[in-house]
Amino acid sequence: MDFSNIRGFNYQPSYGSTGLEIWSNFDAQIVKEELGRGKQYFPNFSATRLWLSWDAFNRNPQKFADDFESVLSIAASYGILVMPVLFNRWHDGVLDYGGIYIDHFLPQTSWVQSQGMFDAYMQRIVGGHANDQRIFAWDLCNEPFAYSCEPETIPEIVNAELAWLTGRYNQCKQLNAQAPVTVGIHQCHHLNGIKQIEPISDILSFHPYWAPHFPGDSRKIYEAQLDEYVSFAKQVGKPLLATEACWGDEDDCKRAEIISYSLEQLKKRGIGWMAYLLHHSLIADAHRREFGHMGVPGNLSFIEADGSLRPGHEVFNNF
Repeated sequence: MDFSNIRGFNYQPSYGSTGLEIWSNFDAQIVKEELGRGKQYFPNFSATRLWLSWDAFNRNPQKFADDFESVLSIAASYGILVMPVLFNRWHDGVLDYGGIYIDHFLPQTSWVQSQGMFDAYMQRIVGGHANDQRIFAWDLCNEPFAYSCEPETIPEIVNAELAWLTGRYNQCKQLNAQAPVTVGIHQCHHLNGIKQIEPISDILSFHPYWAPHFPGDSRKIYEAQLDEYVSFAKQVGKPLLATEACWGDEDDCKRAEIISYSLEQLKKRGIGWMAYLLHHSLIADAHRREFGHMGVPGNLSFIEADGSLRPGHEVFNNF
């Protein structure tokens, strides 16, 4: 597969603010309508990064498995391939998505840990779709190593998290997953993060957000960072894919400018992408202010709550 040609989006259904809520209250009709809008507005929309919920699976494994199959079928009906995100480590202080916390992987720190606690989920979801051609890659975890301090200062936690990720990677291979496995790494610590997960990534994936209002985050610096990622990917001989991109803004014109510049730079370097985020949602940073808490990234959605396209966001189609 030529990952440089991927033109896609992350997708979170509009009706929930957490992974548990979205999947426990799964609504196939809404998912069909929202992915359909995406294909209507963006004809080259070819792939979606779909966040799953280990929390919801634990509540009702059969329902979750059935609903996951429904999403795969809906996406396929539009010619959209899927990258399931198995676990999540990104968290918000107000609208938290849920997922994995330090309690789950740092040895002897919490009673929530138990031997084989992830096995049933991995076997049902990855093992049950090991040869599924609708899945073009598996993302082990969204933004691990998401700390508010330098990783060098907390080596015990970093090593434990890496060991947990390595265990999940090995499980995917033991379950004969045919699609490549990756880890969606954030860009906060630059190349150190992607170098860390390279041994457990069949393809390299990262989140190259350009946020013009951040101090020091100039275009020159951003472009130099992209070049370093491309160079590293060539060095290890693995494809590079932006599994999140396009920082948000409440102002539609400013957001459109961010999209245009970001995608221009990715395309220039032969990097495919899945922008964040296809549709208005109640999750963090995916809606207008009237729908709830607004975080630092602002509004990252491309499609409004009423189903209309955000002004200027058709610029996605230029790339």
